[in-house]
Amino acid sequence: MKAGIFKPVRFRAFRSLFGAQLFSDLGNWLDFIALQVIVDYNWGLDETAIAAVIIVLGLPWVIIGPFASVFVDRLPKKQIMVICLFLSILIVAGLFFAPNLYTLLIFVFLKGTVAAIYDSARQSILRYTIPDNHLPQAVTLSQLSTNTMKIIGPALGGGIIAFFGAKSPFLFEAVFFFIAMVFLLTLPNIDEKEMNAENKPKTKNSDGGYYWGELSDGIKHILYTPLLKISVIFSSVAFFIIFLYDGLLVFIAQNLGFNEGNFGLLISAIGLGSVVGSLLLGNWINWKNKPLHLMSYASIISGSLIIVMGFGIMGIVNLPYWGWMIGAFFLGFISSGESVPYSFILQSKTPKQIMGRVSAVATSLQTFSMLIAPAVGSLLAKWLGVSLVLMGAGGATCLLGALVLSFIVRRRINIQKDIHEKQFHA
Repeated sequence: MKAGIFKPVRFRAFRSLFGAQLFSDLGNWLDFIALQVIVDYNWGLDETAIAAVIIVLGLPWVIIGPFASVFVDRLPKKQIMVICLFLSILIVAGLFFAPNLYTLLIFVFLKGTVAAIYDSARQSILRYTIPDNHLPQAVTLSQLSTNTMKIIGPALGGGIIAFFGAKSPFLFEAVFFFIAMVFLLTLPNIDEKEMNAENKPKTKNSDGGYYWGELSDGIKHILYTPLLKISVIFSSVAFFIIFLYDGLLVFIAQNLGFNEGNFGLLISAIGLGSVVGSLLLGNWINWKNKPLHLMSYASIISGSLIIVMGFGIMGIVNLPYWGWMIGAFFLGFISSGESVPYSFILQSKTPKQIMGRVSAVATSLQTFSMLIAPAVGSLLAKWLGVSLVLMGAGGATCLLGALVLSFIVRRRINIQKDIHEKQFHA
């Protein structure tokens, strides 16, 4: 079934939301290089300081996002997002004037907090902007924005630094957040009465308060929705495996024959592949009927490609650097077969009124995996070597896909068995 990926843009509400996402995503990734340049080159600090910046940026998604999501689901989403973008502009100003690492870390933490709240609200309001039959294309466009800005943001930030100095990306970032805010101000107050009625607390929990009962609703929904539970676990484990070797990419590239000049091309090839894959999935949406199948097959194929790269480091497989770039492109291309279906499952299997809580809890699990994996990967690399870590990660990725496929098959067999038993007793 062929469907235009840009069809949701015809709807004014989604167009405003998507425009805001494009510029907010760009702003969030624009300072990725700047933060590292300031810490390393300007202040002369070591790798520990850079690791601290990355960890502090991710922590709010784990420890604040899920708890704040209860209020996100209760309150008007548009206003929350506008306030978050306004606060982001102020926080970016704080980053620009930060005199030392400790001050910088405070503002980095605040930026991560605002970003986590903003994303929870964006996930929550998405379904109100489009008809349900356009949901596959809408989540694909959202993922496309994320994947594209991961490439454009750091590259553009690096170029801005070269022309205007290390702290200049923060100024451009503030401008992009302002443009995103303008887009959001054009977002109509869609179904505001319906949203408020749906999100109004209905029952108190045992201690007489609403808060913990509402928070547990999001967790319970994941636990009691089989397809969603499997996809969240799948995605969290996949993130952990990916970030086992993500921090080792520079060493992997060196062993595959890349130098400082063309190392960036390898990363760009992965990003470009993910963008092309997202475009393909947005135009051909047959996968929406079996999204978990696609995630499983993509996992097995990408795991196989990672194992081949491990063989390359060991010298068993020898390819010119452009051959490895083609492999990196396909690795990114196949990875979209995991991220896009996951986003669709998250949106389609979650009621609108608890979308903020469910997405925040799921993102918290994924971010936790991403934060602890690099440290584990670096330790394993010291003990076993980069090649074995890479091959182990590839094998684990294949195994993950195979386990989920076996679960799908067993579940189908059990369902058919139950149907036959009911027919027999009838």
